[in-house]
Amino acid sequence: MNLIRKPRFAAAAALLVTALAVPGASSAVAGTPAAPATPAHVAVVPAADVIDPPLPVEMFPGQVKEACGIWKELDWPQANRPTDYPVVNTRLVIRGSNVYGNRSGDLPSDGTYREYDVNPRTPGAHRDAERLVRDPHTHTVWYTGDHYNNFQEIASGCS
Repeated sequence: MNLIRKPRFAAAAALLVTALAVPGASSAVAGTPAAPATPAHVAVVPAADVIDPPLPVEMFPGQVKEACGIWKELDWPQANRPTDYPVVNTRLVIRGSNVYGNRSGDLPSDGTYREYDVNPRTPGAHRDAERLVRDPHTHTVWYTGDHYNNFQEIASGCS
């Protein structure tokens, strides 16, 4: 599931709601409600901004597949707080395993989620924006390259 939050979609949705809220002309037949009119220039936005189907991990940037492999090798750990894990055969660490709250409501509301970094880093270095978010019960994984603004579900190869 690819969920995108963008201002232009919000504006289009606002226009659509406004257009639908304007009362229609009175019906030719008394007692028959007029059908709401949607102007042709108003974009209809899908519910929850779902725009693409899930994609296999091979369709994502290469570092996403690498991160999936690292986290699978670590058995997708779960911790109470963000934890750095050593990346095998390197001097790098990768952080994750803490709860992701889904406060924005972009992911399914019935899930529980853990967040995991995509890119290993030198200990003490700042983290970047790329994350994997995983539901440990369903094993569904989402990728966000922009720190939770957009999510793309990974259909296969990363659970």
